[in-house]
Amino acid sequence: LLLLALVRQESFFDPRAKSPAGALGLSQVLPSTGRSIADDLNLIDFSVDQLLHAELNLRFGAYYLAEQLSGFDDELYLAFAAYNAGPGAAIRWRDTPGASDGDIFLEAVEFIETQLYIRFVAENYAIYRYLYAGEPSPSLPD
Repeated sequence: LLLLALVRQESFFDPRAKSPAGALGLSQVLPSTGRSIADDLNLIDFSVDQLLHAELNLRFGAYYLAEQLSGFDDELYLAFAAYNAGPGAAIRWRDTPGASDGDIFLEAVEFIETQLYIRFVAENYAIYRYLYAGEPSPSLPD
């Protein structure tokens, strides 16, 4: 459900989506990130145009999201920020005094696009948990 929430925000489920920044596919993977993931996964014949293939793109997006979740101790807002703006930016915002509080963290994010991204992916996830996971109301995990 978390990946579904991210894909909805990244591409609105368009497997051929291309961003102005050059990100491609359902989970909007940048070519440089795709090459790095392909190396990590030992995919020898990887080419950037494969990022427009839904199955591979979802695999790469899930891998990259899992890396961000792992690197940020499963803190959703931090992982979403890292996915959107890069881990370095997420670390900088995390280190803002008081940023352990989600609302203060969001205020520390200096890019409006990333602030909105974090909010929308979190909202998508809360709604999907309600619709498909039996949560009594839309909410994020504790």
